[in-house]
Amino acid sequence: MDDFISIDKIIKTAKARGLDFGAGDPYNRLRYYTKIGWLPHMIRRIDKKGSIKGHYPTWSIDRLLLIENLKNKGYSNNEISEKLETKNSVQGIVSAIKSPDVRKQLVLYSILTIVVLILANELGILRLGKSKNVIYTTDQTRQNIQIVQSGTSFVPQNQNKIFVMTPDITITSKVYVTFTQNYSPANKFWVSQIKQGDGFVLELDAPVSDSVEFNWWLTQ
Repeated sequence: MDDFISIDKIIKTAKARGLDFGAGDPYNRLRYYTKIGWLPHMIRRIDKKGSIKGHYPTWSIDRLLLIENLKNKGYSNNEISEKLETKNSVQGIVSAIKSPDVRKQLVLYSILTIVVLILANELGILRLGKSKNVIYTTDQTRQNIQIVQSGTSFVPQNQNKIFVMTPDITITSKVYVTFTQNYSPANKFWVSQIKQGDGFVLELDAPVSDSVEFNWWLTQ
């Protein structure tokens, strides 16, 4: 289930991360992006003060920043829509993997594959190496790994550090990051800080020459 964040906090966080809404009304921009399908459906919830406010999934912040980044690069609306559809497909796959039923099926298929390989090795159909016992070893820890949350964000041009908001993160969470674009002149990147219940800081060894996108996911 998605975590939700108020529209006020989305706007505040986006501004803190460098998004300039200009002279227009930020609320109208979010409503427009929602109307054309670039942002998910907004729901109304009661906040801590008892007021009814519009809320979006927390990953909407990264989605909003991605949209504005693509617009600044000159992408047309159709090109942005195609890119977002691809992101939605990836998120759908990740969400499916996070499902307990799907994870059980994956474990069963993995076990079945191991059994087939063992039989093939014993029958001489497939040679797996010097030691036949190696294939019998299963990593129970890997089977218990759960993808808690995932998303897409980007490092702004001339920056080497970005904070990614993800409320599900804990001190024991493992953060995985994969860049989808060239992040030169930087050579290395790492998670320099984890803030429990808030998010993590991704840092590179040099500022990037252009805004670069990356995918991330958390496991426990």
